[in-house]
Amino acid sequence: MAAKEAKEIEDLQSINDNTQVLGYDKAGNKYGWIKVGQISSSDWCGCRWRKDSLTTVGEPVGSIPKTEKIAELFGLGGYLVQNNHSRRKLSTSTHLQFASGGTAKLDGTMGHYQWGSGTAIYYATWKDDIYEYEAIDTKPIPGQMNIRVPVFSRSCAGYATIDRTENRLVSYINSDTRYRGGNNDAAKDGAYNSMLGLPATYIDVPTAATYARKNGSLWFCNERVVFAITAVIMRIYYHDRDIQAHLGIGCTCIEAWGGNWGYYPYIPLSAGVEKGDYTGTFSVNVNNNTVATDIAGIPSFFGLKNFYKYLCCIEEDMLLSCNPDKTQSVYIEHNIDGHIFDVTKTDGKVLMGNTPAYGAEGWTYIKKEHLASLCNFPLEIGASPNTGYADGNYNPHATGGLRGPACFALLSMTSWLARCSSMATMPPRMPMRSTAWSSVNSGKHSAQSQR
Repeated sequence: MAAKEAKEIEDLQSINDNTQVLGYDKAGNKYGWIKVGQISSSDWCGCRWRKDSLTTVGEPVGSIPKTEKIAELFGLGGYLVQNNHSRRKLSTSTHLQFASGGTAKLDGTMGHYQWGSGTAIYYATWKDDIYEYEAIDTKPIPGQMNIRVPVFSRSCAGYATIDRTENRLVSYINSDTRYRGGNNDAAKDGAYNSMLGLPATYIDVPTAATYARKNGSLWFCNERVVFAITAVIMRIYYHDRDIQAHLGIGCTCIEAWGGNWGYYPYIPLSAGVEKGDYTGTFSVNVNNNTVATDIAGIPSFFGLKNFYKYLCCIEEDMLLSCNPDKTQSVYIEHNIDGHIFDVTKTDGKVLMGNTPAYGAEGWTYIKKEHLASLCNFPLEIGASPNTGYADGNYNPHATGGLRGPACFALLSMTSWLARCSSMATMPPRMPMRSTAWSSVNSGKHSAQSQR
């Protein structure tokens, strides 16, 4: 471009997800586009917490400007994702449009309605004599062991449903009977508590994983690393381990559990799609047997909606083995090749460590978590709802047997470019607070967690 022509280019008044600069790779001898956020600073986004303190609030470290622009840096937000993992970014102002301005259909005709990243994320955690650190960037954090999380996505509505014709897990916003949620009760189709357009529930994990694979390779069910990295991003962005301090305790309940709605979903998957990559809380009005009921406090993080408290999910690739001393051994398996995780045995899986034992069956709160490998589980208990990780762990006090890690927080259908698809959901639980606690690394994981 001639110098005169360059001078005639007008200045950009602001930057957004679409702002790029042209760069040259000397080693590859090629030109390419680079997101502005990727070169805004040589530092990483990070947070540190004092090891001698139980406060949930940490101290931002690294690049503050990068942290403030975390969505632009990593391309976070809503996407429409094809089975081959190609994707198109949705508008930040409404997910009913593409970023380019065209109409976006979320009913499955244009792909899966997903939330995720637009670039790979490098994650590192380490300690010194005073602090524990977490950091992320678009390139490796110098001097630390890094985990590379490839481009990923998960259900943007928080949960997935099932294509009942093909027995396929899908992230669609579609009220056709083919995509009936809940327990597939057709008798409710014309009633106020219809399951049309709602998440699918009461599906065991191996079945859900099999249904997810029908979308193609690198589609999973409740992939632990996707949950884990979502939580990492939130902790760093808010520099706080208590996400509910910023996004609220989660949605309100429509009625007492077991009433007119039983233990089935009541918030439509379409809730909040018009809000785009919104961060905050919102409400939706639901017909509860002719009574218009406002469901408030639905969380949204750059467009990822309703992802804690409402429903619990069991991760595909993590297994807990109950021990005689009332601890649980935590096993994971990197089934990135697509094989179904065998929940009947620990053979061939990687032992990550044990959870603490305590006196009786029930909930307690987490002081310290295992963060390595993006495989999170409690290492030390004795905190509170407002200290430590502000997150709970349930110990069944069993002396034997295998359990699936039921997550009450960051659950959803995931897809890797990974994208992992759909999640096996369970019925809504007690309206307890459930924080966006963290999960594991570059492929899958999660631990029991609720507040």
